[in-house]
Amino acid sequence: MGDPLRVCLIPGDGVGPEVAAAARQVLDASGVRLAWEVHEIGQTAYQRTGEALPETVLEAIEECGLALKGPVNTSRDAPFRSVNVALRERLDLFLGARPCRPLAGVPTLFPDAGVTVLRMHDGDLYAGLDYAPGDPTAAAIRRTLAEAGAARLGDDTGVSVKPISAVAAERAARAALAWARANGRERVTVVHKANVMRGSDGVFLAAAQSVAPLFPELAVDDCLVDRACADLVRRPGRFEVLFAPMLYGDIVSDLAAALCGGLGIAPGANLGERCAVFEAVHGTAPRHAGRETANPVAMILSGALLLRHAGEEGAAARVEQAVTGAIADRVLTADLASDGVEPRSTGAMADAIVERLR
Repeated sequence: MGDPLRVCLIPGDGVGPEVAAAARQVLDASGVRLAWEVHEIGQTAYQRTGEALPETVLEAIEECGLALKGPVNTSRDAPFRSVNVALRERLDLFLGARPCRPLAGVPTLFPDAGVTVLRMHDGDLYAGLDYAPGDPTAAAIRRTLAEAGAARLGDDTGVSVKPISAVAAERAARAALAWARANGRERVTVVHKANVMRGSDGVFLAAAQSVAPLFPELAVDDCLVDRACADLVRRPGRFEVLFAPMLYGDIVSDLAAALCGGLGIAPGANLGERCAVFEAVHGTAPRHAGRETANPVAMILSGALLLRHAGEEGAAARVEQAVTGAIADRVLTADLASDGVEPRSTGAMADAIVERLR
C-alpha cells in the first residue's frame, strides 16, 4: 500500500469549519487514503496569531501540493485587501476553474446551464492598484490623464488601474486550453470587452488567440462579456467553457452558478504549476456560523475536484455520484429545501452522502 495523499485542510472562517468537516468526512469515505494537515488563514488566524496568511501555511501548501480551503474573511487590520487574492499571488495560482452544472433535485429554471468558467488570476482590476480620490497616486494619475488630453477629472475622482500582461495572459490561456482538452471539452469561448478596452482586454484576447492554434482539437471563439451574460440566461447551452480575465470571470462564474442552483453547490479550483488549492466559491456567511445549516455540497465537490487533480478519477466520480444521489433523493439543506422538504443539517447532509459511498 502506497503512502497516503497529503492534503492541507484550511477550515476558514464563519461556516467554513462546518463545511470543511463535512468535506473531510466524505473524502475519508471515498476509498482514498488521505493524510490531513490542518492549518488556519484568514480572520480567525489573524485574531489568534496576528497573521492572516502565515508563511508556514504557504510553505505547507507548497510541500503537500494540494489544499482544500473553506471560505475566509480578511480582517480590516490585515496588511492586504484580500487573503484569497494574496494566497493566489503568493502561490502563483494563476488559473481559476469553476465548473457549474445543475444537479437533479436542485430547483433551477435552466437545466441546460452547465458550463465551466476558467479565469486568469493575474493582474486586472484585482491587482490592488485602486486609489481613493484623496490618494496622492490618484492625483498623479489624474494629472497624467489631463496632460494626455483626457477629459478633466476632478479631485473627487477615484482611480483603479487595470493591468493585463501579454505573457501572463498567454500562460493562463495555455493552461485553460490544456484544462479543456484534458477534461474532454470541445469548445472554449474567450470572454472580453476588447472593443472598448483595447489596451487591456485587447491584450488578453490577442494572447488567447495566439495560443489557440496549439490546440487544433478545440474550437476557440470569443464573445463580449455583456453578450456572454445575456446568452447564459437566454440560451446557456451555447457555451461549454468560458475563459475570462479575473473580474469578468468572477462575475460570470457567479452568474453561471446561480443558473445551476446557487453558490451552495458550486466548487472551485485555483491551479498553479507547483500546487493547487480547491475551495467552495461561497462566502463565510457569519450569521449562520455554528448553526449547522450551511450547505456542504460546494466544499465536497471541491474535494472531488482535488481527487481528480491528484489522479484519483474513480474516487472523484464516486463522490460526485454520491452527492447527486443524495440530492436526487431530496436530502437537502435549508438553502435548497422547498415544497415541504425537511431541511437537513450540514452534518446530516454529509452522513447521507457517506452512506451512498458504502
